[in-house]
Amino acid sequence: MPQRHDLAAEVTYLDPEKARFHVDAFEDLNLELAGERTWSRVRVKRAFPLTRDDCFIVVQDRDGKEIGSLARLDALDPDSRQAVEAELERAYFTPRIERIAKVTTAYRVPRWEVETDRGPRAFEIYSSRRDVRVLDGGRVLVQDADGNRYEIPDYRRLDPASRTLVEEML
Repeated sequence: MPQRHDLAAEVTYLDPEKARFHVDAFEDLNLELAGERTWSRVRVKRAFPLTRDDCFIVVQDRDGKEIGSLARLDALDPDSRQAVEAELERAYFTPRIERIAKVTTAYRVPRWEVETDRGPRAFEIYSSRRDVRVLDGGRVLVQDADGNRYEIPDYRRLDPASRTLVEEML
């Protein structure tokens, strides 16, 4: 008989009504749980960064010990949510590809030249098969040879030339 896990016993959920996040003068994220305790320089991580980026946010103290998890970001008050989202944006910096200028290959190494929401970028990937991942809804994640990630929210909405280049890689 398969063993059943009690997820509620294994995960400590933070009450969004009591959790208040703020960024201090040193630009560190801090957590205050009303009536309980305050932690400075907390870290936040997505439990499911590819598929559920707004749910299941793990909060750790400065030493990496888990304080608890947030089930949903939208349950936080607006100021706390903005502070957590800004920290996640820094931790998961992922420029969005808006246009692909060209993809060339030399010695079997694809080189992408793209326009992103953060400006032009050029990068190489090891392998189209390994480093270009298609997710639900036409979303595409590209990881370059240095480990940086880029996102195409829906490759089907790119201009025709860019869409063709992506489809050739898939």
